[in-house]
Amino acid sequence: MKSQKRQTLFWNGLMVTLVFIIAFLLSVLLSYINARSFPTSVMAQVPMQQRKSNPCSALTQKDFTGISDAPTAISSAQVVPATAQTPEYCDVKGYVTPQIQFEVQLPTQNWNRRYLQVGCGGYCGSLKASSESSAALNQNFAVAFDNTGHVGGGIGAVSALWGLDQPQLRADFGYRSEHVTALAAKAITTAFYGKDPSYSYFQGCSNGGRQALMEAQRYPNDFNGIIAGAPAAIQAPLNGEYETWNGRANQDSQGNAILPSDKLALIHQAAIANCDGKDGLADGQITDPRVCTFKPELLRCSGDGEANCLTTAQIAVVNKLYGGVKDRQNKLLYPGSQTIGSELGWAGSSVGTTGMPPFAAEISNSYLKYLAFPKSPPASFSYKDWQFTALGFDRLRPLGKVYNATNPNLKAFRDHGGKLIIYHGWADPAIPPQGTIAYYQAVQDAIGGLANVQSFAQLFMLPGMYHCQGGTGPNRVDWLTSIITWVEQGKPSTKVIASQTAANSAGGGFSNPTEGASSNAKIIRTRPIFPYPMQARYNSKGSIDDAANFVGMMPSKVPDDHINWIGNDLFKPE
Repeated sequence: MKSQKRQTLFWNGLMVTLVFIIAFLLSVLLSYINARSFPTSVMAQVPMQQRKSNPCSALTQKDFTGISDAPTAISSAQVVPATAQTPEYCDVKGYVTPQIQFEVQLPTQNWNRRYLQVGCGGYCGSLKASSESSAALNQNFAVAFDNTGHVGGGIGAVSALWGLDQPQLRADFGYRSEHVTALAAKAITTAFYGKDPSYSYFQGCSNGGRQALMEAQRYPNDFNGIIAGAPAAIQAPLNGEYETWNGRANQDSQGNAILPSDKLALIHQAAIANCDGKDGLADGQITDPRVCTFKPELLRCSGDGEANCLTTAQIAVVNKLYGGVKDRQNKLLYPGSQTIGSELGWAGSSVGTTGMPPFAAEISNSYLKYLAFPKSPPASFSYKDWQFTALGFDRLRPLGKVYNATNPNLKAFRDHGGKLIIYHGWADPAIPPQGTIAYYQAVQDAIGGLANVQSFAQLFMLPGMYHCQGGTGPNRVDWLTSIITWVEQGKPSTKVIASQTAANSAGGGFSNPTEGASSNAKIIRTRPIFPYPMQARYNSKGSIDDAANFVGMMPSKVPDDHINWIGNDLFKPE
């Protein structure tokens, strides 16, 4: 009886064990089948909106009002599906008090632990992705941009009506917007991924270049690497004096244009013929226009009605543009002017086209009417009423402290480990390159010489390049890779390679809207660009259109980049 009971217990135990074993094997089999059908790599590719949890939309439920100096609210957060140009990303929109609108784009997969913030041009006023932000997003950066605290900038962002007697909006535009956007965007990025960015970068050109320098000067801890292109850094004298001068240089007493845009090619061809070979190579571009001696008087008409010549009045216009803005005592009111070789870029910038006023007149008019003074002038005032005097320059100083990014003391940025790349086109018709060089000289004076400055800040000057892009010389450069390599690997660029496409090799106009439209456009010339003051020199072998056939050399005479102008004190360290 006992034996039978033992046998029963044995078989019952065996059956229970077998059941557990079978259940275990079944679970292993099911796991294997699931793994074969949905491997981890595929599950990672399931669109965010199809997963049970959606950390993107959950961002709208998080409280960001406690961010120090940047109380933030999120208005929307939604997943944007992948396209041929961009990966799937979480698109976050919101604002920092009082009304700095921003957009943050967060890749839902394969984030590279980098954050890029992109500046804006003109007087800003809108949320719009740029080619730089889109390219970075495609490389799995978290990216952000903002409207600098106001809505509306008009066509080409040249209207500043939003700033009419508005101190807060002026301050946000002047210096605050990029700092608080960085604080807000990085906090949102951390909340989304559960970890901070390893590296933070800023990239901007024109006003965005000014914003870039402002960050390095005022908020040195915001970014590890900064790219400042064609910076509008000396903004009060730039928009109040220089652009006003250029906007009026081509007007007669009745406001009619003196120099037609169809004469610009004539002037440019004569300037190139006179100066091209001074760098040792006749290649259609000028390495450093400061060595040129071209005079427009060479084109003076011998009689009336000649097409391929300039009248006395037209020569006077050209000399005004080459000479820069001055008062009656011949004192420079801005440290720069239109350069020899930039003439094709004057179309639309300083010389109006198709009956439209030039860009210089529009940007100047808005500045003087709405941004320049604590109490704005009457509505009837215009840039045509401005007087080019030392007294007028001094009137621009108070609010210049809000907009100017001219402090050369970058020691805090350097000590933080920050790296800075500045670049400017030698043929920039909108912002004179000489001002950027003068600022770089001031940094050397403040830091202690070129070698000390180049340990953390490099300047690159591009022959023939217009404003931020386009021009008669190679102008497309991968600045982002250069700054990343410097910041993350400690390797500064000994040179960068600039390329030129057929689309922008011969056209006029200072903006070249078609440039960059196709990354597959045929490249017709590449050139190395070396850290200033080094220049590219042809090695006398091979094609002059191939960067490999050039070496870097110091100029035979290193230029003195101190410019004596009425605003010398603006470059004093703070």
